[in-house]
This record gives sequence, structure tokens and C-alpha cells, in this order.
Amino acid sequence: MPDAKNDRRNFLRKSLTRLSLLLVAIMAYPLSRFSGFKPRPKPRIVMVNKVLKPGSAHLDGDFVLFALEEGPVAVSRICTHLGCKLHYLATEAILECPCHQSRFSRNGKRLAGPATRDLDTFPVEVKQDESGKIGGYVVSM
Repeated sequence: MPDAKNDRRNFLRKSLTRLSLLLVAIMAYPLSRFSGFKPRPKPRIVMVNKVLKPGSAHLDGDFVLFALEEGPVAVSRICTHLGCKLHYLATEAILECPCHQSRFSRNGKRLAGPATRDLDTFPVEVKQDESGKIGGYVVSM
């Protein structure tokens, strides 16, 4: 006849082991999600202290600021294909990648080439004095 004490101990030991494994599995998911968490960097603020005439452009290291009729637009200079730095062709009013000739409009829309998505755009704030005269632009990257 089997010993009732040993059966109970085995049952409790197995139950405790299963419960421990279940708790580890429940905690592992949120911890694995947290360990891969990367906080967004603070936005970088770039001041452009000059007034652009409508249709003109200002080239910066990381973006191109265009003064369009609908307002200023800041577009990334990094190609979405392989990350080359874009050149602005003023005669054609387009951005072109020197590596693989992807082309983009002044709004950052893809026109041609191996790039498959549009360029990133950045918010632009117009700096004005008390009289309403434009004094420059603030680009948040």
C-alpha cells in the first residue's frame, strides 16, 4: 500500500514546481519587452537665422529647408534607400542621391530610383518679431 504522506509531498512538490515555472513565464514576457526598450532621444533644435525668399532653399548638414508657397518645409538629407547624403539640384528643384540616383521632390516625396519611401520631414516654426516680420526658422529634429 502506497504511503499517503509521500503522495501528498510529491503532489505538493510538483504543484509548487509548476506554479514557479508559470510565474517565471508570466514575468519573463514583460521583462523581455522592457530589456529591449530604447527611449526616444530628445529632439534636436536647429535655428536658421536667415529669411528665405519663396522658392529658395537653405542646406544644412542634416536637412534642407525650403520656403514654399504653402510655408516652410524641412526635409531630411538622408536617402531612404541606403543612407547617402542627398544633393539639392536647384535647376531642377529636386533632391538627388549621388549613390543610386533616387530623386525626391522639395516636399520629400519619392519621384524615382531604388528608394521605396519618402524622405523624413521635420516640423518648422517661423520666428517672428513683435511687428510680424520673419526673423528666421526653428527646425525640430
